[in-house]
Amino acid sequence: MSDKTMKIVLSVLTVILLALIAALFAFKGGAQKADLNKLALRIGELRQYQTMSHADMNKAMEKAFSRIGYNVVSATEDNLYPSTAANAGVNFYVRGYNPFNELKTNKKAVNILYIRDYDSLYPDELNAFDGIATPSKDFYNYVISAGYAAVYLPEFTDVSVFAVAPQESLKRNLLYVGDNDRFSPAVSAALEAKLPVEVYGRFWIGNIDDEYIKGEYIHENDLGAYFASAAINLVNVSAHESELGIIPSRVYDIAAAKGFMLAPYNKEIEAVFGDSVPMYKNADELKALYNKYINDPKARAEKAEVAYRIAVSEYNVDAFAQRLNGLVEFLINEKKL
Repeated sequence: MSDKTMKIVLSVLTVILLALIAALFAFKGGAQKADLNKLALRIGELRQYQTMSHADMNKAMEKAFSRIGYNVVSATEDNLYPSTAANAGVNFYVRGYNPFNELKTNKKAVNILYIRDYDSLYPDELNAFDGIATPSKDFYNYVISAGYAAVYLPEFTDVSVFAVAPQESLKRNLLYVGDNDRFSPAVSAALEAKLPVEVYGRFWIGNIDDEYIKGEYIHENDLGAYFASAAINLVNVSAHESELGIIPSRVYDIAAAKGFMLAPYNKEIEAVFGDSVPMYKNADELKALYNKYINDPKARAEKAEVAYRIAVSEYNVDAFAQRLNGLVEFLINEKKL
């Protein structure tokens, strides 16, 4: 083969090779192209809310994100990366107390982590995400000062689940709904004060007297009626939540049901709800509040109405979705997607 022929062959092979490389990159780019109208809701736990005396928050978020125009695909820890969510342009990771078993973020998409606080963080965990969302103002200030894009994102209630009428058959003086999966200042104070609290939740058997335990769970469809029907709801706020200024979603849920509640002292509840949610710091204060309000239905109704208006106007699931979407739009511009 002559030198001229050899040069021609090499030129042709070079053109073919370059074309193959270009096609390969085009294929890879196409396979990974993110759809910014698709939101993958990736939940770091299994979908068990209906057996845990909680409303199905997954379902509420799915509907709320759909209402602002997203095609929503929901996944839980047992299958966090379904094929239907492979091209999601927005990935919203809702983290439980433990980190995700598997984490595969897409550099060509927006990846946001929703996490309550920094106590359970693993080294460099935040670096895998483009943005951080948190219901704790203290944690929000921490991530902002550390240079992360972040949004303060309070927890929420689903008004469609909780805004229901009270039922005569569900009336009781003092109701507590919650699992015994961590120390409960509310139940501890109620028992110390010898109040007639009726407890619904798992893991209480063997830990408190049976006379207080009325059931292991209440289905989400019935929660609102229970909260609305009780004269007083005892809501749990952990000491750690109080330190971080986190308002648990249960507070918003009871408020959305127009249920009157008493809560352990929490600086953020005070800032948001004022005196519409009376708070106590010990068993004696709880007993005094119980005695003050148990025979004053007018005062209970007035405070419950104020708390209701605050919860449904500012802390509903649609407000939650809109606040998160503000961070999404910022990150799309930042990443030039």
